[in-house]
Amino acid sequence: MLVTKTVKIEFANSEWRAVDCIQDLRKAAKSASLNLYSRYDVRIELPRVVNDTQVVMDMRIPEEIVETFSIGNHLRGVSAYLMKYCDGRYNEAVVGNRILNYIVIPVPESEDVQIPMVQRLSLIAEVAELLKNSDSVTNDKIARIITILHE
Repeated sequence: MLVTKTVKIEFANSEWRAVDCIQDLRKAAKSASLNLYSRYDVRIELPRVVNDTQVVMDMRIPEEIVETFSIGNHLRGVSAYLMKYCDGRYNEAVVGNRILNYIVIPVPESEDVQIPMVQRLSLIAEVAELLKNSDSVTNDKIARIITILHE
């Protein structure tokens, strides 16, 4: 089973924005993903832009190695690609020995409040019966259900 981790990518130099370099980051991630897949069975999705300011990518890591898998260390291939194959464009982005920072975005804990399947199906049947009628009482009930669902 694979565990999904969402990783935010930022340049170490705060003057650089990852959004502006998305094409190079995608090429670099594709290159690094081949190595990680062959060695660790780790899958990397191509980086994508979120909110026009952030770049994130999803990593799917096998459950048995997720606790010991160092994301920043294993994503060095992305930085290496930028330095080696992008004709020196990113030389000014290096701070110390680092060009990129990887921040794992924590997934909020969700409560597992599950309605049993039998109860779900009976609720669906009741709502379907309401939809068959078009009188004012039924329309009021449907409007209340919709309001509750929106809340």
